[in-house]
Amino acid sequence: MATTKLTRRGKVVLAVAVLGVVLGYAFGGRSLNAVVVPAAALLGVTRLYVHTFPEPSVERTAPSEGYQGDRRTVELVVDAAQPYPATIRDRLSDGLHGDSERDAEADGRTLTYDVELAERGVGSVGPCSVRATDPFGLWKVGFVAGTQERVTVFPRVHELRDTAALLSGYVGVTDDREQFAGVREYERGDPLRDINWKASAKRPNDFAVTEYAGEGATDRVTVAAEAVGPRADSVAEAAASVAVHLLDAGVAVGVATTPGSVEPAHGDPHRRRLLGALATFERGRLPQHRREDADVVVHAPESGEHVTVTVGGTDYRYAEFVGRSAGPERTNPANRGEVSA
Repeated sequence: MATTKLTRRGKVVLAVAVLGVVLGYAFGGRSLNAVVVPAAALLGVTRLYVHTFPEPSVERTAPSEGYQGDRRTVELVVDAAQPYPATIRDRLSDGLHGDSERDAEADGRTLTYDVELAERGVGSVGPCSVRATDPFGLWKVGFVAGTQERVTVFPRVHELRDTAALLSGYVGVTDDREQFAGVREYERGDPLRDINWKASAKRPNDFAVTEYAGEGATDRVTVAAEAVGPRADSVAEAAASVAVHLLDAGVAVGVATTPGSVEPAHGDPHRRRLLGALATFERGRLPQHRREDADVVVHAPESGEHVTVTVGGTDYRYAEFVGRSAGPERTNPANRGEVSA
């Protein structure tokens, strides 16, 4: 639906016309004819002109998810049955930063702008506002078009040191690969060494993975996240790093947070669900049973001191585990190597 208003210049013209009416009554019709009629005619004609602007359609290509610190490109296609010059601006929620305003024709061309996923959480892009004026700048007409699209911003993920110690020593993962247990479809995150090439040859469209007896029970880890104080972002970052590290090693990983839990599993869809739970993680104290059932507890005290990772009853500073940031797709390269722990 369109909204039409006078611009500041239009209000000045209207004020001049009103003043002309006053002067006409005071000094005669000549003043009325000289000022009021042209001003009124101009206001009327330009008002009819902006009324002809059709409502535009908006198509948007925007990221649905990404890691905190990532910069992504948003594409907009704004089209109208009768093209006209306009100022086009996408609405960005808190936590998404970017200059989304463009001056362009509403003629179906593709417009782009960059958005920074600056803060962890769930944000939104859109709807789009389209503002146009008449050639004299007396009237402005505005449209709100397009949909609002959700953007999930995952915590930053860092590469961890000492892979073997973290897996075998800290969480007690075994590597019992002596007894064959079966074959299943490959899921992203499964170790490449487990691909059964003979069975995969019979499946032209996917791979098969060998399962061994004893893997299912011990290769399941739950990471609990708790921020009693103001370090929720740091705890989410640490928990995400530990979880992704274990997933990359082929371990089924789940998370436990104050709102709820994600059960351990493998695969890329599960990875995104897990990171999505940590994207919305907030400060609060975990129920005692969730903390006790977890294999790894990531915790920040009320005092706001460093983040602690508790494994096997032993506390470690999260900074002891951290190497560099894990990959350009997971974190802003400018922040590579920085750890908020």
